[in-house]
Amino acid sequence: MTDHTTETTLLVTVDSLRTDHVQYMPRTLEFLEETHDAAFATSTATPGSFPAIIGGEYPAGNGLESEASVAHKFESHCVGITTNHLLSVEYGYAAGFDSFTSPKGGGESLKDKGAILLERGSLPYKIASWGYNRYQQLRSYVEETEKSFRPAGDVIDQFLTETGDREEWFGWLHFMEPHHPYDPDGAPIDRATAQRVTRRVLSDRGSEEDEALVRDLYRQEVSELDAALETLWNAIPDETRVVFCGDHGELLGEDGLWGHPGEMRPELLNVPFGTRNGSDLGEVVSLVDVPTILTGTEHGVGTLERETAFAAYGDQKAAMTAAHIATGDGTYRLDDGEPVDDPALERERDRFDPAYVVKEAALQEDLEDLGYA
Repeated sequence: MTDHTTETTLLVTVDSLRTDHVQYMPRTLEFLEETHDAAFATSTATPGSFPAIIGGEYPAGNGLESEASVAHKFESHCVGITTNHLLSVEYGYAAGFDSFTSPKGGGESLKDKGAILLERGSLPYKIASWGYNRYQQLRSYVEETEKSFRPAGDVIDQFLTETGDREEWFGWLHFMEPHHPYDPDGAPIDRATAQRVTRRVLSDRGSEEDEALVRDLYRQEVSELDAALETLWNAIPDETRVVFCGDHGELLGEDGLWGHPGEMRPELLNVPFGTRNGSDLGEVVSLVDVPTILTGTEHGVGTLERETAFAAYGDQKAAMTAAHIATGDGTYRLDDGEPVDDPALERERDRFDPAYVVKEAALQEDLEDLGYA
């Protein structure tokens, strides 16, 4: 394999993006040269996906090991901008980057600045966190509510400013659209209401009308992200090596489930994946292969030729091929969920030993910020 680490290289990751909703991203689909239907996450939530995406390793449950970061492989200027509290300096994701911006440690808000000054988990921190959250809740009733996470346009503007006068760079941009609560700019309701309805539905308290609205809000988040990304696609050099992927999917009411709980389901494990100026890949792609695809050289346990992908969450495991998924609940066809016999895949699943247990080991405050608590 050829090393491409001295060119312009870009990794774009999107939180909670369903594979079947990439159809609402025509600009991105036009930009990407190759898309891969059989691409799979290593877990069903962010903490279990990004040690694979950035480190090429199945995660150990405590963030990214600093020496594993693919950013170390690039001699050019490395810029990372994330919008998820779990992808921060605190969890090791700044390793190898010359410039790194994230919600925690980036000083993006009064709460973030306070988090740096107060000891996490301490009584003063908990009191301050409760007060800030209560303040935000009350403020939503009396003034315009801000978007839940840093908007994609802001991220893109910062990245283009930082790389504009450089001929060589590696960039990683992580976007929170369409992570819940879904509150697109063009929603038919105000942002505060959109956030409240989303939280109501995800906590299983919504009506059928609420659920239909939330699905529309999610779809619009995806469409608006695509519109923002057009600026990025038009600005970067044509020869840039690009990897575009979701970190996991999202449930929109299937079997009464919403969001991305720890379920070994195709809606969560089958992720959008596309490349431009990339290497030829096998039929199956795992997110653990991303660093290898970015650099053109083997990184961690990644490969350019794969027949089976694996995922785990807690004590649950799954093995996937282009046609089937084997879980603890049985083996099914990916396209229609019908049960099938695939003893070979089931044996591979049983032999897979990730040597970790992915749990929500993140700080309670971070999970609250992301709407999980």
